Amino acid sequence: MPETPDVPPVTPPAQPTPTPAKKKQDAPLDPAHVPMTEEFDRAKWTMPPMGIVGIGLAIVAVVGALLVFTNRAKPVVAGGIVDVSSVQLQDNTVLVAVMVRVSNATQKQWYIESIKGTVSTQQGEFSDDAATATDSERYFQAFPGLGYSGTQVLKFDQKLAPGQQETELVVFGFPVTKDQFDQRKSLTVTIHPFDNLPVTFKK
Repeated sequence: MPETPDVPPVTPPAQPTPTPAKKKQDAPLDPAHVPMTEEFDRAKWTMPPMGIVGIGLAIVAVVGALLVFTNRAKPVVAGGIVDVSSVQLQDNTVLVAVMVRVSNATQKQWYIESIKGTVSTQQGEFSDDAATATDSERYFQAFPGLGYSGTQVLKFDQKLAPGQQETELVVFGFPVTKDQFDQRKSLTVTIHPFDNLPVTFKK
């Protein structure tokens, strides 16, 4: 039987060693396509220190207070109550004539819309609208004790030019006796100009 020649064993070819892949370089961040993990990972905008916030609020408050102070309504009338007289009526009411001095403290002409008087007594507080100029003249004639006959009466719709000053009368009626009126706590005359805040004189 013939001899079989020795055949060298077959060695399988060596497998190539895989080359490690190069690490992909980080791409520049596109502001229009921020990854969710990047956007919500942590707050990028934080509040400034509380001290700075407090200083800012204080500055805003001071500026606001200055604006309110400089733009506040300014008085349009100056003056006060000069004199008061009264007479007792038969129905236990009192007729009162009040001489007031008023002057226009603004730079424009204004008109009187209404005049109101208020008396505070031990019996309570009572108010009345001023009598018209026509009624006031009749009262002066019917009750000489009021005095001031012929004195100019402060009228509704009366106009005062800038800086103009007048000393005139207003007449009121109150449901108290003369003695109660004479012992009053206070007497107030309130003048309401058109398009302006009312001004009060008290005595």
